[in-house]
Amino acid sequence: MSEKSKPVRRKNTIAVHGYDAVNNSVEAEEFQSATTTFIRHCCIRNLSDGTITYYKDVLSMLSRMMESRGIKRPMDVDADAIHECILSKRQEGAVDATIDKYLRGWRAFFNFLNTEGYLTSNPFDKVAKIKSERRIIETFSKPQIKQLLETPNKQTFTGYRNFVVMLLLLDTGVRISECEGILIPNINWKEKRIKVFGKGRKERFVPFQRTLERHLKEYISIRGLLDHDFLFINIDNSPIKKRTIQEVISEIGVAAGVTGVRVSPHTFRHTMAKMYVMNGGDPLSLQIILGHATLDMVRTYVNLFSSDISKKHERHSPLENLYLEE
Repeated sequence: MSEKSKPVRRKNTIAVHGYDAVNNSVEAEEFQSATTTFIRHCCIRNLSDGTITYYKDVLSMLSRMMESRGIKRPMDVDADAIHECILSKRQEGAVDATIDKYLRGWRAFFNFLNTEGYLTSNPFDKVAKIKSERRIIETFSKPQIKQLLETPNKQTFTGYRNFVVMLLLLDTGVRISECEGILIPNINWKEKRIKVFGKGRKERFVPFQRTLERHLKEYISIRGLLDHDFLFINIDNSPIKKRTIQEVISEIGVAAGVTGVRVSPHTFRHTMAKMYVMNGGDPLSLQIILGHATLDMVRTYVNLFSSDISKKHERHSPLENLYLEE
């Protein structure tokens, strides 16, 4: 074969596209740029403000933890570095459920960078999901609920408001963010249901009953007409924030002397689910009321609180039946 007829060989170095281009992307080089690009992606997907805030918080934490380990670029993060962060959080006292919450955000971040081609590999391919302990769900007893409801001074606006907030949490099981966002026009008095906006910008209707209806109408009458429609307000007529609701309910718990259980809006949600199940409510309707995407959490409530299980155990207990005549 002559020199002229030899095939022309291509260059083996890819200078513009491919691996070098990926590793030279600003998202691979800087945590801040990578986070900004990821958050923009979340906004395009129209994720809720709460979800976006969650991603910002966990990614800011990740950036700080990596920098403390001398890692300043997303492309340098590997599975070992992630494992070190997990151990560090555990040593700080974080429970597995909390660590798992961090990992979900970090995993979504690196999945995005890898899928979009900013990184050539994903460190989370070698990071296993944490198997969290299943703990008994804390709920209020009936005497504790009565203590909490009797504590606010109902002769004051804020005291009566706090009383009605607790009634609503107990009767409907709404999340604190859903409670914060309730608008008066979204209360359907005829059908006794309230439209709330839940996780993932999903709206649903939650039913309420006569006792709550009576107190809601009384509260709204006292609240009066304002230049906005938010149901629950502060003394200065501004919409109440969920942080305020959390603090108020915690303070009521201290004043009521309730101990042995965390006094929080979420405990009201668990308590509503427990009492609903114990009163014979079915799992599917409870799932719809609480706004759970799957039946998994509802099954947990049923397994823990169903009175039928205790009754069946009473009838079929091996020990109780041991000495019965055959």
